[in-house]
Amino acid sequence: MTLTEPSALIGRPIPDLPTPAVLIDLPTLRRNIDQMAGVARGFDVALRPHWKTSKSAEVARLQLEAGAVGLTAATAAEVDALVAAGIEDIFWAYPPVGPHRIETALRAARSARLIIGLDDLAAAQPLAAAATAEGVEIEVRLEVDTGLGRTGVAPEQALTTARDLAALPGIVLEGVFTHEGHVQGVGADPERRVEVGTAAGEMLTQVAAQLRADGLELPSVSVGSTAGARSAPGVAGVTEARPGTYVYGDENQVAIGTVDPADTAMTVLSRVISTQRGDPVLIDAGLKAMSSDASMHGDGRIGTVVPDPGSGEGSGVLVSGNEEHGYLRGSSSLQVGDLLRLRPNHACGLTNMHSHVVAVEDGVVVDIWPVLGRH
Repeated sequence: MTLTEPSALIGRPIPDLPTPAVLIDLPTLRRNIDQMAGVARGFDVALRPHWKTSKSAEVARLQLEAGAVGLTAATAAEVDALVAAGIEDIFWAYPPVGPHRIETALRAARSARLIIGLDDLAAAQPLAAAATAEGVEIEVRLEVDTGLGRTGVAPEQALTTARDLAALPGIVLEGVFTHEGHVQGVGADPERRVEVGTAAGEMLTQVAAQLRADGLELPSVSVGSTAGARSAPGVAGVTEARPGTYVYGDENQVAIGTVDPADTAMTVLSRVISTQRGDPVLIDAGLKAMSSDASMHGDGRIGTVVPDPGSGEGSGVLVSGNEEHGYLRGSSSLQVGDLLRLRPNHACGLTNMHSHVVAVEDGVVVDIWPVLGRH
């Protein structure tokens, strides 16, 4: 009985699963999808969730059924997987640098509406040349850095870059976008998060207004993060929101207060394999199962024990790990063979480390979903 034989697991109780296994609680997942769809409706903006959190065709369809206008992708493999899953509206929020990405863009544009995000004329020119040679036009969005300090033009450079992009054949400037990921860095201060998220939205809408005043048509003004999802999209002039992590939730969002513990749909099921050390006990969820993404708690943990939903019991922190061994402190009462669930620091990174996730409801396996576009 393995994850490669889903028919052997569907309908079985969770304790029958081989461990470590990634569990997705279906009622929680559906609630998260509906809640964020409601947030977007309340702000009167389109919702285009970032798909890298789930990499699941089943989750994508649930999000679209709840009102999402399309999905956001980060990698060429994700774009290919979304097209293969029949998704017809995709925003690729990553610079199309290199022949492989350009080939992916042209291939995807033949089957779906594809919008590509970039921040530099040098990244746009090869795409424009390839699209012109193919006889097609590809929509692009200009990324603006609103404070994260990663990709994106500085606001004062946006007009010059936008003019250059608009002059290229083969591409059409469709809008501007930002990833206000620095909102998460504010931490557990809700007022400060709203302040920073709102400032990011205002900065982006000001850039859009400047570009429109110059004669450029920009249908889309897109913001995107879970931490900023209840602030940045509320700025007048924003047209689209692209949160991702909300769909599964994770410990980092719990740590800063943007996701309630009850709204985390993703956990990792693990078994105790050794108690020889006393504290820590050793479990079978190591770095290959949990990832080593940093913790917003600031204590270096790579996972947090989730209390048993029936008894409310359970505590402990996964303080470190080797590839197949996890070192769990604060759970010295556990015995060899005991099961526990862990909330990962970062849902997106953990998803990418697994070939499947297990959809569960009321303690029973409902389905096994392949993780797509992992490369």
